[in-house]
Amino acid sequence: MLVGLDFDNTLARYDNAFAFEAKRQSLVPNEWLGTKQDLKNRLHAMENGDMLWQKIQGQVYGPSIHKAELFPGVARFLLRCKLQNHTVFIVSHKTKYGHFDLTKTLLRQAALDWMHNNGFFDENMFAINKENVFFSTTRQDKVSKINELSLDVFVDDLEEVFAVDGFPNINKILFSNTAKNKYHDTMCSNWLSIEHNILGEITNNEIKHIANSIYKGSIISIKNINGRGNSRIYKALSSEGDNFILKDYPDLLNDPRERLVTEVSALNMIESINQTPKVVAFNEQQNIALYEWIEGIHPSNIDDKHIIEALKFIKNIQNVKDKESCGLASEACLSAEHLFTQIDDRFKKLSLVNNQYLQDFLNNTFIILWDEVREWSKQCWPKDNITSDLPYSMQVLSPSDFGLHNALLQDNGRLCFLDFEYFGRDDPVKLMADFVWHPGMSLSDSQKITWLKGTSKIFKKDPNLNERFYAAWPLYGLRWSLILLNEFLNDVWQKRVYANANLQNQKRNKLENQLKKAKAVCEQIQVVNMKCPYV
Repeated sequence: MLVGLDFDNTLARYDNAFAFEAKRQSLVPNEWLGTKQDLKNRLHAMENGDMLWQKIQGQVYGPSIHKAELFPGVARFLLRCKLQNHTVFIVSHKTKYGHFDLTKTLLRQAALDWMHNNGFFDENMFAINKENVFFSTTRQDKVSKINELSLDVFVDDLEEVFAVDGFPNINKILFSNTAKNKYHDTMCSNWLSIEHNILGEITNNEIKHIANSIYKGSIISIKNINGRGNSRIYKALSSEGDNFILKDYPDLLNDPRERLVTEVSALNMIESINQTPKVVAFNEQQNIALYEWIEGIHPSNIDDKHIIEALKFIKNIQNVKDKESCGLASEACLSAEHLFTQIDDRFKKLSLVNNQYLQDFLNNTFIILWDEVREWSKQCWPKDNITSDLPYSMQVLSPSDFGLHNALLQDNGRLCFLDFEYFGRDDPVKLMADFVWHPGMSLSDSQKITWLKGTSKIFKKDPNLNERFYAAWPLYGLRWSLILLNEFLNDVWQKRVYANANLQNQKRNKLENQLKKAKAVCEQIQVVNMKCPYV
């Protein structure tokens, strides 16, 4: 296959580069966060906005291009093209110099240098022939070159390119999440979708090759293990006879949370506790990691001693070195307002889903209870923490998705804890409540009491801990009722199927079960009149 790719904003992502340059020129405050498009809109609202935009473009595409990044998923796509012996061409509409660039940086050479630095021409990486990179002065010249190359497929972020007279009758893939017209054949919002459209599902042999690109030894076999969440999991065997877990994380454009970086950093930080897998190797571009294989089973019958061990683990991670360098946990809740917002945001997303049973539950049950709980919690919550963040001194290290559902019982009777993709600083109340509310565990009432008493003791220096927990208890229940409904969201469902292909034909039953569980959570909150029955 002859594969054609655009360059700017298709392979090279400029969001951070534009933000950096805008801050350097004092066009936005240092704390500003936003995409390239956000910046463009912001500047165009200013006096002489178009000129400001052109100036910053000239800088970013020229002397500051080193700040650009590969789009998530591009590295995987290019490596798979190499493995499948497809020929890749890059055809870019790019002028000689940038607007208002006093340095007179050659834009085309700058782009080639960037490609070189990112492994495009390296035989050990993507192995693209440098002679297969073309720059065109006009959009029409670009289309003429695409015609000349007799490509089978072309990927571009601008639909206007496909609309040019004479664009060939080939597979036209628009890299976007919006389209004004229908000049494309397929629209993909991320590179994982583009990859599947052009190259099909990744094979175990390809995964083995990727694993060998990051492992110092030799991986000789790969076996699928059905994932339970968002990541695809494999068992990898080395030529030395060692087993590893290979984790293939979700596309960062689908979910911008840096799960791999977070998990690797967390496991390295808490390695000394000796109750987690060791990191063997990882690669951010390919979004995969190799971890120590832990022999064990998920505990089916939870024993009181397992609760005690989980408590000891939580206590121990509070004392690890370098904890000051740790960022916030994913979806950290440092105030009542944070929690209110998270529930509102989840509700809004689900409200857009076209499913009558879901909407009946949301509009006839959930929203009524949500209004009641919110007002009750506001009255009970410590006033200085409703809108203000919990002080740093009271924040704790949390695995976030912590529980015996993410643990293995080893032959020696000890637990090994898994999955630290959401690790970081958080309110201990969230850790306490999530453990009890989590639907993946079947805890007895006495075990829930043991957990809550134990965590209260661990975090006893927090003066408002009990008061916040009292007020937050039903809120976390409502939050969990919405989390249970994530499978109704198409992007989430696709991630579940990616992690476990067996779910492909089970969607209806899965959605019915998740809705049933969500209803049960709300009923539990109503039965106890919002008060936690375990304290």
